[in-house]
Order: sequence, then C-alpha cells, then structure tokens
Amino acid sequence: MLDELGVILQGSAELARSLSVDEISSKGKLDFVTNIDLQIDAHITAALQNLTPGVPVLTEERLDSSDSLSGEFWIVDPIDGTHNLVFGVPHVAISVALIGVDGTTKLGGAVDLHRQDIYMAKKGEGAKLNGARLQMPSSAPSLFALSTGAIDGLHALPQSYEELRGMGKWRNFGSQVLHLCFVARGHVGLALSQEARIWDDAAGRLIATEAGARYMSFAQDAANDLRAGAALRSVCAHSEIFDKAKALMTPVWQ
Repeated sequence: MLDELGVILQGSAELARSLSVDEISSKGKLDFVTNIDLQIDAHITAALQNLTPGVPVLTEERLDSSDSLSGEFWIVDPIDGTHNLVFGVPHVAISVALIGVDGTTKLGGAVDLHRQDIYMAKKGEGAKLNGARLQMPSSAPSLFALSTGAIDGLHALPQSYEELRGMGKWRNFGSQVLHLCFVARGHVGLALSQEARIWDDAAGRLIATEAGARYMSFAQDAANDLRAGAALRSVCAHSEIFDKAKALMTPVWQ
C-alpha cells in the first residue's frame, strides 16, 4: 500500500502545481483556505476511497474541532503551508497518514510541492526519501524549526527561551510536515510546534521517528487523544538533543 500512496502523492502534487490560486477564503485570523486546498482535498479523498474502500478519509478542511476520531481512518492535510502558497513562498507540502485503531500512525507520506521530494514511512519498516532509505545524521544539526506558536510560548519563559536560543539558529519554514521531514533528513535538529493538529503531525512524526528521530506531544493522553482540534504541542528532535529540548519545553507547555 505504501507504493500506491506514493503514486497518489505524486499525482496530487502534479495537480497542485498545475493550478493557480484563484479563490481565497478566511477560516480565522490569518488562516486561509484556497481553491487549491479544496481541489487537492477532493482529489486525494477520491483516490484513497478507491484504494481502501470503507476506510474513512478525514481532512483538515472537513473536520470540526469538536470531532472525536476513532477506528482506522486516513487523515489528510491537502495543503500544509497555505499561507506560503498564497504569497508564493516555496515551502508547501501535502501530507497523508493512515491512523490505526490504537491511534498510532501506520503509514505516512508527504510530498514537497516545489522540490518534488516524496517522503514515505511504514511503522516498523523505516522511512524513505524518493525511494531511498532515509536515515538521520549521527550528530544533530544546529538549525531548528519552530512554529510561530512555539516562539510565542517561549517568550513567556525567558530562561527556556535563552537556553534554547543558545543551542541553535531558529527558522519557521511555514509547513509543519516539512519541519518534521527536515528533522528526518538532517536539515534541522529540532522541530517545535505549539499549534500543530493531528493532520499536521501524523505523517511527519512517523517519517521522522522511522528515520531515527524522537517525538512526543504534550497534549493530554496524546497517544489516544484524537480530537480533531487538539493542539499537540509537539517536540521532534535528533536523539542527541531531544531530552534537553523536552526539558526546556516542559515548563512552557505542561
């Protein structure tokens, strides 16, 4: 099924690149949805329903924040980095994950629209980048990827802010799944997100951990808390710096 998922991701990326942003709607403050989000949502949903008849396909664009999720299902972020897409910043991805009945991710895939890189992982069987084995480097990069919310949270605790700031340079590339894939690839040593939801993290966390990274969420009962709107407050890092990063974020997010 992993190969079939890769084909779906590649076709979805080709479709997305062929489209232009013609319609933009606001879902909330600085939170956009475009015609491309909706067209990719429909395209992937149909493809997954054909691949696994009877397995629900849930997406960012069709979930209510109060929904509780259970059983096996697909979770899709049709465009991760919509704000970047709107303004022409080339950090945009599509992510898809299959969640098992126990709440863990069984399969995960993401495609970087502009670089055309496809990241894939199957639980217990490792991660791949464009078909080749993906393994983290032996030492942690000193470049870190932080979401806007994570930076905001750190400002409230100057000690954690200063210590983490001293560990590496910070960047926000604007796509959480790419942040996680960049950890897996060794572009960054740490990815922090205060506001990530299940559709943001599900595929990327599997890709990263199967490549050798460590991941955790500060969300209550994170292994089973599949409420659609639950902010995960997630830490994903190279094992060399994971424990220190977790300790610094504990007073921020616990």
